[in-house]
Amino acid sequence: MHKPALTSFIIGLGFLTLLAGCALPKKELVTVPADAFEVCYGYGCKTVQTVTLDDAQWFTIEQLFSPKAASAKIERQQLSLAIAQMETFIGEITHTQDDLPGTFAAFFQDRSHQMDCVDEATNTTLYLRLFRERGLMRFHKEGYRINRGFFLNGWPHTSAVIEQLDSGKRFAVDSWFHKNGIKPEIIPIDLWYSGWHPTPDDDS
Repeated sequence: MHKPALTSFIIGLGFLTLLAGCALPKKELVTVPADAFEVCYGYGCKTVQTVTLDDAQWFTIEQLFSPKAASAKIERQQLSLAIAQMETFIGEITHTQDDLPGTFAAFFQDRSHQMDCVDEATNTTLYLRLFRERGLMRFHKEGYRINRGFFLNGWPHTSAVIEQLDSGKRFAVDSWFHKNGIKPEIIPIDLWYSGWHPTPDDDS
């Protein structure tokens, strides 16, 4: 292609690109860290936010699994502490640190930074997966969310799940009952399906 023709071609291509609206980005591209993950809130995961924890925060989480659990029961206790700590760290980032227990405590308020059981179960399942991927969870694996209620035998409700590897026993991991940063309830799923609730106002 002759130089004049090549110049005209480049100018024409640039003009078409401008018409297409993609000549220059309107803002700089954001590089997402490799260890970033998404959490949600706002009732029904209305808002999804990408977050990261720094090395010091992950060290704090890892210390909750030290020494390594000698049994599945002890690991469940460690998991409850680690999930509460994750909620505390994430709450400071997403401004969900004042999340109230249950669904209806904040139902008629600004729910933009509150969480219902869907938010709680989704985030807890993610935290469990992150623990497993970091080698912190050895006696369990995260499972699929479970549901109960559907108005026939109580309000609809959902929870995260862990499965004990050696026995196949499953446990609900339910942080919806308590305020942000409080240890979740970890109970056998048959008990959870029965409509179980913790003692009222038990946020210890």
